[in-house]
Amino acid sequence: EDETSPESSPGHMVVSARHLNAQTLGDRLKARNPASKNVAVSYKDRTVVMMGGHAIDEAYWWRPSGFVSFDGLPLVPAAVAANRAANAAITKGAPAMAVPAWCAALGRSIDASGTSVGEGRFALERGKALGFTASPRIDAAVANLAIALVDEQGLGHDDVPDVLSVGLSATDIIGHTMGPGGQEMCIQMAELDKTIGTLLAQLDRRRLDYVVVLTADHGGFDVVERQRQQAYPRAVRGDPSLTVGELAKAITTTTGISAPSGPLLYGDGMFGDRYISRLLSPADRAKVSDALVARLKAHPQVAAVFTSRELAATPLPSGSPQDWSLRDRARASFDPQRSGDVVVLLERAVMPIPAGTRGYVATHGSPWDYDRRVPILFWRRGLAGFEQPAPIETVDIAPTLAALLRLDTTDGDFDGRCLDLDGGEGNTCDAPR
Repeated sequence: EDETSPESSPGHMVVSARHLNAQTLGDRLKARNPASKNVAVSYKDRTVVMMGGHAIDEAYWWRPSGFVSFDGLPLVPAAVAANRAANAAITKGAPAMAVPAWCAALGRSIDASGTSVGEGRFALERGKALGFTASPRIDAAVANLAIALVDEQGLGHDDVPDVLSVGLSATDIIGHTMGPGGQEMCIQMAELDKTIGTLLAQLDRRRLDYVVVLTADHGGFDVVERQRQQAYPRAVRGDPSLTVGELAKAITTTTGISAPSGPLLYGDGMFGDRYISRLLSPADRAKVSDALVARLKAHPQVAAVFTSRELAATPLPSGSPQDWSLRDRARASFDPQRSGDVVVLLERAVMPIPAGTRGYVATHGSPWDYDRRVPILFWRRGLAGFEQPAPIETVDIAPTLAALLRLDTTDGDFDGRCLDLDGGEGNTCDAPR
């Protein structure tokens, strides 16, 4: 959100790249040659901005009424047509999706501490936009818009490289609303495979030379009620006393300190960054911090607690993240201008949702492997395929593509390293410039 815009409000958030510190691949391409096109489309606005960057030629994300773009930019015909098709589908409705044979065994009801999941099939009630967005249908709509933008913007049709960023968000939405381990997610995986297949087939029909990178921004942990049925009895829901509201009450009782106005503590969910009110005096903020750290460290569901001062004094970790300590992992995500005054990490298998509610039964964001590890796949016609022998990181994607695109870079331009994508004698990191 560009909160400096007078047009931005809770009811109309003005989206921009103002707070994006990094340059994206598309930014670098356009800096080299403004004729390069940088196009991004997704269900989520932040996905569009974080993948596309500061210099996006066409950017589209979903709002309740359809795809929108940056304030002041008119919708191109492809986006207008996509909205017409999406709204027609919502108005008409659709029957439940078929359950693939390999998903049938997952179709059983699970009481996720307040809401039932596990047997959903994504029937679309007439006029219900939520049934469209919280389903595989939104991915198909995003991919169809991406294909239309390829044609309308002429992507890949000349010798100037372009970037098309496509965010397929239904997996995340379905994971939150129904859990990532049930029949609903199985249907989503089958439909996502079709959607990606359609996208690539359409690029092939246009005889384009393209490179594919497929990855995700996080993993996920299934609803604990299903985990306990599947040989993981330690899976539990988080203690409500770890929410910021309950923590603030307890600390005020202990210290006698409360904020002059507004909350004493700010934070999202039951883990991660905790911010102490800036309206307190430095001395009171220090007392609140000490009390918060002590209370969190004493809780059996808390794995580690770090203050911003501790993390700022910790060297940035190196080597493979699979070998990092919890402090290392917290440090790698720490930004002194943005991170919380206190960072809390929960124990493995603790779901930071006290009870499931409609639309929110599972989440992610922990330092554990089930949330941290994601697939990363590169493909280009003619390259000899192989599996990378050592763990790689998402920050390796940009320098790898920069080498393929023969972008001039220097040491320190990227956090990651270039990966050789050719399983044969060639080395894509040593491409002639």
